[in-house]
Amino acid sequence: MCADMSSEIIPEAGEGNQREDQNVEFLEVDQNVKELDLTRHRIKKIEGFDFLHSIEYLCLRWNLIKKIENLHMLITLTELDLYDNQLTELEYLELGDNRIKKIENLSQNFKIKRLFLGANQIVDIENLEMLKNIEVLSLPANAIQEIKGLDKLTTLRELYLSQNGIEYIVGLESNTNLEILDLNYNRLRSISNIHHLQKLTDFWAKKNQLNKITDLDELAQLPNLKLVYLEMNPFSECTNYRGKVIRMLPQIEKLDATYCRLGEFFF
Repeated sequence: MCADMSSEIIPEAGEGNQREDQNVEFLEVDQNVKELDLTRHRIKKIEGFDFLHSIEYLCLRWNLIKKIENLHMLITLTELDLYDNQLTELEYLELGDNRIKKIENLSQNFKIKRLFLGANQIVDIENLEMLKNIEVLSLPANAIQEIKGLDKLTTLRELYLSQNGIEYIVGLESNTNLEILDLNYNRLRSISNIHHLQKLTDFWAKKNQLNKITDLDELAQLPNLKLVYLEMNPFSECTNYRGKVIRMLPQIEKLDATYCRLGEFFF
């Protein structure tokens, strides 16, 4: 069979391009297609899609895929559906700098330990309750305004939420294993609801809207705190800002990436 220059052939079988019975089936696909649905085609590997220069929606539901790969050439892709495949062994998932609007379809990926979804269009932290082993969750540069949906993630150690629109710290009651909390470049009005995070070593809140240096009383209750970012807040413009912070937080070793010097708190 001959195909015209505007189409390509995609082998259905995937890994090795052959099924167990050695019979290979092919699909002819227009290279300019914007939506492609390959549900239930027994595809074992994501490959052979590089010619899809206009693809926006790719549906690979109910296949045999075990690994997310070979997507770097699909620069127009905005939606990828991998529902009900065999991605159950994933421990690391990086989907940063795409146009993802919603966190979904991760229910089978319960072994994920590190999830990176930065620079997308995510509004809500949701559909993560099945990730019982997650340790690192990175969601910077999205459109998140409220911290929520984390109450089941009790193994979480690092949470990165910089460059969002968060005004208040809430929703971390169950995350007592947190060691790093990144809230740089948000709209925080106060520091609250974190005194129970006794394992916290890093608290980052650079470039927010923190006006009251007395908010640091919340951080003073964290014995393991070592690194704090507070620069570019309204209260950081006060006289002897560093000295005041170091006096209120004697346990820290670094303030705004600079080591605290002995005697610096005297003023």
